Amino acid sequence: MKEPVVATNEADALSIAAATESDLAAVAELAGAIWRRHYPGIITPEQIDYMLALGYSHAALSRFIEEEGAGLDLARFGERLAGFSAYYRTDGGRELKLDKLYVLQEFQGRGVGSRLIASTEAAARAQRCSGLILNVNKNNAQAIRAYEKNGFAIREAVVVDIGGGFVMDDYVMAKPL
Repeated sequence: MKEPVVATNEADALSIAAATESDLAAVAELAGAIWRRHYPGIITPEQIDYMLALGYSHAALSRFIEEEGAGLDLARFGERLAGFSAYYRTDGGRELKLDKLYVLQEFQGRGVGSRLIASTEAAARAQRCSGLILNVNKNNAQAIRAYEKNGFAIREAVVVDIGGGFVMDDYVMAKPL
């Protein structure tokens, strides 16, 4: 378990800890709340529903706590779930992919995303990875700025068919370690 940030009282302390099987339903629920507030105007409501069903089923989330080299970290202020990140090793094993990073809007700007990225960086270093990569929608300007602030740079543009008649029109961003 990772050490919490020192705060004036326990309710204000940000902690990052690995998720367990019993946390997966809460992660899926949190993802739905965040996506439905953040993504309208970036992708269609139909694509939001499709991607939530695809990426946040129990089976999809379980892989992050079961597969070697993967992880699912939860950020909490006291007992309140504020955000999460998920990662896995790429096929070549040289990089760790930050596959998910989401923070409730009311907790944004408080270092939660940066702490989750730092936790993923620590996992990458422990696995002797040379860097982190992630995909971000080309129209998600807020996330792109946050990733750049945390040392990521655009590596390439990609369009990925995800089925159901939908594509992800993304940048791949990278951060060397």
